[in-house]
Amino acid sequence: MAMKAPIRGLSMVPSPSSSLCPPPKMVLVRCPPLRTSFFNGGVGRLKAMGIQTSNCNALKCVGRGGGALGAQMNLFDRLARVIKSYANAILSSVEDPEKILDQAVLEMNDDLTKMRQATAQVLASQKRMENKYKAAQQASDDWYRRAQLALAKGDDDLAREALKRRKSYAVGISSKF
Repeated sequence: MAMKAPIRGLSMVPSPSSSLCPPPKMVLVRCPPLRTSFFNGGVGRLKAMGIQTSNCNALKCVGRGGGALGAQMNLFDRLARVIKSYANAILSSVEDPEKILDQAVLEMNDDLTKMRQATAQVLASQKRMENKYKAAQQASDDWYRRAQLALAKGDDDLAREALKRRKSYAVGISSKF
């Protein structure tokens, strides 16, 4: 099977000297039919359409992978892929699964120790805050009792001062906790 058809997808931008170039010529691409029954011959219907070429070096390809730069980049990409595959193969051959698992267990134990320490710090901080809260609440209650005693003795100024101090503790409790 041979077909003559231009490939669409690459856009060609003529340079100012492109009027001197001969028209592009068609190259035939022969694709034998695929003999497989993939989804009722769906693969067998794939066909190459053709390749459009030009003798002119003045045309510049704007599409992906066009020109010498595109071929050079493709070459470097392929070379990088090959180097990465060799590096991965070397690392895979050097790795010892037992040692990797042992290292993972050691790291997890270290993480567990750090988490326990952090939990202990949080619990200690919580306990300190509870103690501060109880102390502030106790001081507020003490100033309230002092205000009641001052009122019982008939000293209103002393009772007001005691209530002001009680209020300052109450505001401190509500703002901090």
